[in-house]
Amino acid sequence: MVPHLHTSTSARQHWGLLFALLLATTPSAASEAKRAPQDYGRPEERSADKALLWGPRVVFFPLWLTTEYGLRRPLGAVVQVAEREQWPKEIVDLFTFGDRRQITIFPSALFDFGLLPSVGFNAQWRYFVTDPNTVRLHFGTWGPDWVAIRFVDSYALSKNESIALDGRLVRRQDSYFFGFGPRSSADASSRYRSEHDEASFAYEARMWRSSAFQARSGVRRVSLGDETCCDAPSVYDSVSRGLYPRPPGLGESWVAGFEHVSITLDSRKPRPEEGTGVRLTFHCEGVAAPGETTRRAWVKYGAEVGAFVDLTGTQRVISVGAAVELADPLSGTIPFPEQATLGGARPMRGYVPNRLVDRSSFVAHLHYTWPIWVYLDGVIQVDVGNVFGARLDGFDARPFRLSSSIGVRSNGNRDSGFELLVGGATDPLDQGLHVSSLRFVVGSHHGF
Repeated sequence: MVPHLHTSTSARQHWGLLFALLLATTPSAASEAKRAPQDYGRPEERSADKALLWGPRVVFFPLWLTTEYGLRRPLGAVVQVAEREQWPKEIVDLFTFGDRRQITIFPSALFDFGLLPSVGFNAQWRYFVTDPNTVRLHFGTWGPDWVAIRFVDSYALSKNESIALDGRLVRRQDSYFFGFGPRSSADASSRYRSEHDEASFAYEARMWRSSAFQARSGVRRVSLGDETCCDAPSVYDSVSRGLYPRPPGLGESWVAGFEHVSITLDSRKPRPEEGTGVRLTFHCEGVAAPGETTRRAWVKYGAEVGAFVDLTGTQRVISVGAAVELADPLSGTIPFPEQATLGGARPMRGYVPNRLVDRSSFVAHLHYTWPIWVYLDGVIQVDVGNVFGARLDGFDARPFRLSSSIGVRSNGNRDSGFELLVGGATDPLDQGLHVSSLRFVVGSHHGF
C-alpha cells in the first residue's frame, strides 16, 4: 500500500542532505558538549527509570560502541560541514523544478552485496493536475539483467485517507534459492530469473494514533526461468545434482488476481512524540491464478506483535516482539517465491532475500533504535527463528537460527528510505550456530 505523500521544503532538504552525505558516506550528528553539573556533595539520585537503563546498556554496549566511534563521531563532522555550507539547499535547488517547486528528480542507488547493484532516479510531481494529487516514478537498472520500474499516482481524499494507482515492472536474473525447510544449506546456493509485473488499486486510512487500515487489489504476471547472471549455478543445476527437489512454479509463467488487506493497531503517537507503546499487525492476501494447464490459488496470512519502550522519552526505543506467517494452498501448489520467506527486507535481515523458504515462518526479535540525526536513526536488530512446514508443522527451537545487524536508516517513507546495514546470520542452533551469511547494504530502497 502506498500512502499519499506530502513533501515539505524541510523534507526536500532532508533528501538533499541524504544524497550529499551518501556521496561522502553515511552521516550522523555530532553531540554537543554539555556543561558538567554542579557537585553539591549529595549522593546521586537513582530513579527506577535510570536503574532500568542498565540492562539494555550492558546488552547493547559492544554494538553501541561500534556505531558511536565507528559511525557517529567520525562522521558527525560531515553533517556540520554540510549544514554550514548549505549543501542541502544547493542540492535541492539543483534537482527541483517548477513555479511551485513541485517537481523533484534525484539520483538513486542501491548496493546489496551478493546481488546486482542498481542505479537510477526517483522523480516526484506534487499538485499534478490537481493539488491533492502526487505522482512518483522510480527507475533503476544494472543492464538487462536487472531492471526495476515503479509508477505511483496517489490522491489524498482527506488528511487521513488516500487512494493510489500502483504499477510495477521488475526483471532480474540474480534471485537466490537455497531449497526448502529450516535446514537448507548455504552450499545449495543457486539463482534463477524472475519477472514480476503488477498493477493495483490501493486505499489507506490512517486511524487512531499510528494505527492504519490498508487494502490493495490488482493483477500480477510472474515468470520464473533458468537464466542467471554472475556465473552462478541455476536452480535447474542444483535440482539435477540432487541438492533439492524441483520447486513448484519453476519454468512457468502465470497471471493472477490478488486481494491484500492489512490492519495495524498501534498505540504510539507519531514522531516526535514518545515512542512507548504496543503494536498489533494482521495481514492476509488471497491469490488466484486460473491458468490453462495449471490452476493455482493460495492464501498468505500472518500477524506480528511488538512492545516498545522509549527509555528516555527521546526515541531511544528498545522493542521485543514476534511475527508468524503462513501460506496455504487452496488449489494446486504455491510457487516457491510466494511461500513464507525470511531474509532481505523481511525478518532475519542478516540473510539475502529468500534465503529461507517454506510454508510458514516464526521469528522473535529484540531491536534497539536511537536518533543519530534529525532524519536518521541507528538500529540494532537481533532476530531468532526459522521457516517450518505447513501451519508451523515441525516447530521446534532446535533449528532456530540467529540473525543480527547494525546500521543507519532514514526514519521517513519506507518505499524510498535510505539504509546502511551490516549483518550476519547463522546455521541452526543444533548445528552450532556457525556464521553462514554476511550481508552489507547501502542505498535507497523503493519497495521492490
